[in-house]
Amino acid sequence: MRKFKILVLALLCFGCVDRSSNKTNQATDEVSLSHTDIKSLEKEEQTAEKYITNITDISKDTVIACNYISGLMFSRNGGKIWKHFKTSLMFKDVTYTDKKNLVGIDSWQGIHEPSYAKMHISKDFGNSWETITFDTEIFFPVKIVSDPKEPLSILTDENKIYKLKGTNYKKDWVYVKTIPEPELTRDEIDYPYGAHERFENVKLYKMGPHKTDTLAHLNLCSEIREIAQKDSVVHIAGTGYDKKSGKEYGYYAQFINDKILRQYKFPGWFVNIHKTKFNVYIVSENGLYKEKNGKIEQLY
Repeated sequence: MRKFKILVLALLCFGCVDRSSNKTNQATDEVSLSHTDIKSLEKEEQTAEKYITNITDISKDTVIACNYISGLMFSRNGGKIWKHFKTSLMFKDVTYTDKKNLVGIDSWQGIHEPSYAKMHISKDFGNSWETITFDTEIFFPVKIVSDPKEPLSILTDENKIYKLKGTNYKKDWVYVKTIPEPELTRDEIDYPYGAHERFENVKLYKMGPHKTDTLAHLNLCSEIREIAQKDSVVHIAGTGYDKKSGKEYGYYAQFINDKILRQYKFPGWFVNIHKTKFNVYIVSENGLYKEKNGKIEQLY
C-alpha cells in the first residue's frame, strides 16, 4: 500500500530536568528493559499493522482506534484488550456522534493519483456500515473535528468547517467557519507554548504578554513534529539523532508544571501524539502508548 509504509520499533529511556527560578538543573535516569523486552520490541514483522493513524475516546474506558491496514478496533477497558470491528473498510479518522452513530472518514488528496473522500456510517456500533462517496470537486471532507458525543463536524480541504444539521450525511452540511491558514514558521505552537529548532538546538518556550521565556532545552530532540498541552503538561513529539551511531530515533517529552522535563527515546525515526478528551496518546511506528506515573505503557 503506497500511502503508509511503516517500519520500526519502541522505547528505551528517559531523562529529567528540574527547573527552578532561572536556573535549569539536569539529571538523567534510564529505564532499563530486560533482554526479553528488548527482543520483543525489536520484532519487525507486522509493524505496519501496529501503527495507529488516529484514536478517540468515547469515555474514560472506551477507546476506538484506526489502523489503515488492519482496520478499526475498540477497547472497553482503556486499551488493555482490543477487539476488531468486522469490516474491511479503511479509516483515517473516526468518532461516535450525538446520534450514537460511528462515523469514519477515508480520504486521499491526490497529486499523481485521483483524490477521493468517503464517509462510513454505522448505526449499530460496527455491525453494519453505509458508505457515502463525495464528489471532491464539490465537497471534500478530510478530517473530523468534533469531539465524541457531539454533533458531527468536519474540516474540508479548503480549511472550512461544516456541521451536520440533519440525517442526510451527503447533503445536510451547514457552513460554520473558515480556519485561517497557519502562519509560516519553523516552530510548533500550542499557545502559549512553542518549540523551535535551530541547528540542532531545540528549545521549549512560553509566550507572555511582554516577553517570551525559554523553559527548557530539549537536548535529546533534533526535530519537532508536534506539541500539545493538556492540563498542566506540555507534550512534545518528534525525532532525535544519535551522533555516535548516526541513527535517528523517535522522541517524546513531557514538560510538567513549567518545571520538570521528562524525555523518552523510541527506536525508529519519529513519534506522533494524539490528544483526546481524556488522554494524550503516543504513537510510534510499532504501537500505541500512554504515559502513566513516569512510565510508558504499551496499549497496542
